[in-house]
Amino acid sequence: MKKTTLAASAALLLTGVMMAQAPRFVALEHFTQASCGPCASQNPAFESGIITPNTTKARHIAYHTSWPGVDPMYNHNTAGPTARVNMYTVSGVPTVVLNGNQKRGNPNAITQTDIDNQFSMGSPIKIGVTEVDNGNNRDLTIDIKTVGTVPSGSFKLYVAIVEDPIDYTTPPGSNGETHFPNVFRLMLPSDNGDAISAFASIGNSITFNYNYNENAAWNTANIKAIAFVQNTTTKEIIQMGTVADPIINYTLSSPVTEVQAGTSSNASSFTLTSMNSGSGSEDFVYTLTTNIPNDWSAGFSVNSNNFTNTATITTAANATNSISINITPGTTPFVGKATLTVTSVQNPNSPALVKTVYVISNVTDLIVNNSGGIGDGVTAGSAANWDSTYVNGLVYANENGWATTDDIVAAKAIRDNAFTGVINVYYNVGWTFPGLTNEFCTRMTSWLNAGGNMFIAGQDIGWETWDTQNSPYYTATTQQFWNTFFGATFSADGGTSNSQLTAVTTDLVFGTVPNSNILNFYGGNYFYPDEVNASGGGVAIFKYNNGNKTAGTRKTNGTYKVVYLGIGVEMVGNTLSKYEILKWSHDWFYGLVSTEEFDAAMNNISLGQNFPNPANTNTTIAVNADNDMTLEIMDIQGRVVMSQQVVAGTTQVEVNTSSLVPGMYMYRLVSGSTISEVKRMEVVR
Repeated sequence: MKKTTLAASAALLLTGVMMAQAPRFVALEHFTQASCGPCASQNPAFESGIITPNTTKARHIAYHTSWPGVDPMYNHNTAGPTARVNMYTVSGVPTVVLNGNQKRGNPNAITQTDIDNQFSMGSPIKIGVTEVDNGNNRDLTIDIKTVGTVPSGSFKLYVAIVEDPIDYTTPPGSNGETHFPNVFRLMLPSDNGDAISAFASIGNSITFNYNYNENAAWNTANIKAIAFVQNTTTKEIIQMGTVADPIINYTLSSPVTEVQAGTSSNASSFTLTSMNSGSGSEDFVYTLTTNIPNDWSAGFSVNSNNFTNTATITTAANATNSISINITPGTTPFVGKATLTVTSVQNPNSPALVKTVYVISNVTDLIVNNSGGIGDGVTAGSAANWDSTYVNGLVYANENGWATTDDIVAAKAIRDNAFTGVINVYYNVGWTFPGLTNEFCTRMTSWLNAGGNMFIAGQDIGWETWDTQNSPYYTATTQQFWNTFFGATFSADGGTSNSQLTAVTTDLVFGTVPNSNILNFYGGNYFYPDEVNASGGGVAIFKYNNGNKTAGTRKTNGTYKVVYLGIGVEMVGNTLSKYEILKWSHDWFYGLVSTEEFDAAMNNISLGQNFPNPANTNTTIAVNADNDMTLEIMDIQGRVVMSQQVVAGTTQVEVNTSSLVPGMYMYRLVSGSTISEVKRMEVVR
């Protein structure tokens, strides 16, 4: 039984509240099984490292699946877990889905950074849950209050009834596990959820009422309800709530941009708003922390009052505070980070709201550490554990404009047009998962096609992208990114026989890099150097054991340059070899090493500059090709906007540009997997 009502509010709302955000509790939908061996090895660390430390930030639901063996928790309600498996097309366990569509992978791929980032993203709604136990049945009330502008889309409310924990005296399956947290028991009002026809206006609520029967098999003392609202199209979960949620009477908006490109001695400012969503006056403590170097400065203001580190602001019910975070770069190349934390004096147990902003200044060469978890699921941390290797390599290359950040910040920086000064990215993947994400690949695609250069290194990047039978990480987006930029096809998931890294001595860039042993850097059996083949305009630059197995490639199309290594730089045993790999990548990116004529000969395609340039309605492009091919014209985002066939033996192509809007374009010749260098042209009127 269910009914929905609108709850009115007499709150006086200010204009700035339109962007207000409540904290977004993080959804960890965990697909597991009592007879799954990898589940037994990864679940305990996931519980102790992620679930338990984040009880005020995250909500965990464990769906037990029908495979690979016996599991009485699946048998208790087969339809419910199956519905969620089908929603996400889960094909293997263990798998964790983060907020519906934000990230998915093995439990060891979920990091504390993921939790913090998702929690701080905020939500335009708050979910309140109240529950009344009537003896053998329970009444549930779900209140969804609107505190900000809800994005357009179709949404449903789901209420998962979970039992936390279920402990067995003997293992119920074959993997030895006896302890199972937050086991899914029932979905209300059904496995299909409850459609939300409309959210209330800001400051108001909609209410859903349910009743359900307690099952005799449950330990009712351990039963709780977890409500969540999910976009039915994108699958993103925008908010969760439980009866045990702490009181949180404040919101904190996100700034229009989270990352800005800064200049020395000029302040970069980020504007936010904070609201008291409670029914009475409350004291909020604002604290700013930074990681900036000594010649940088930072501060913040609340309602035009300036502060350096901390301030306590008394805020009336439904009142809004205007906030500005200000970061002024010095001359040191750096990715400056400023974090504003908001807590309540009256409700000290409420989780802090956190917003972090960044300024990139004076940086030309950016080391990007993958934020995904280390592959063994036991070793703590991310690729930042060994980024000193990259720092030392760039210092060896006499590069002074380097700085470090992670893949999440880098993607945001490109999105926010804050990557304008960055010329080269050195993507440190190592052995972390996922090495490639849709967001990172999408943002990097636009940046590379605009003239950026990328070095990327790590074991299992190829495996995770191309082993569609065993990898939980591959997507069409990551595969397209590989096909476009890596200049390689994946061959095999290598093993311990690939013990030496040897340079291809005929290569004009890396031919002089000393040979090196390859370290078993991660211990145990965790040694998986990717074996690839050069293709799509790529050139083999490293081999394993001086044999036929390719360990690395480089590729250029005249606009971008990419160097790919099938092992992490940290796995290269010879210190000089590590630094030489990074130095020669750096030098090639900057054109200190020229390979254009050699690479053009390898591709057997040449392409001239169009004339006239700028073009008005027509232009001519000189070509020299030995087979039929296609001339592609792309906009600055890399999208093909015009193409025409070029017959073998053609020496020039006439292009009618009258249909192109004025602006910058790129053009290239394509023949199968071979792509010429890319040249630029301008169209004017």
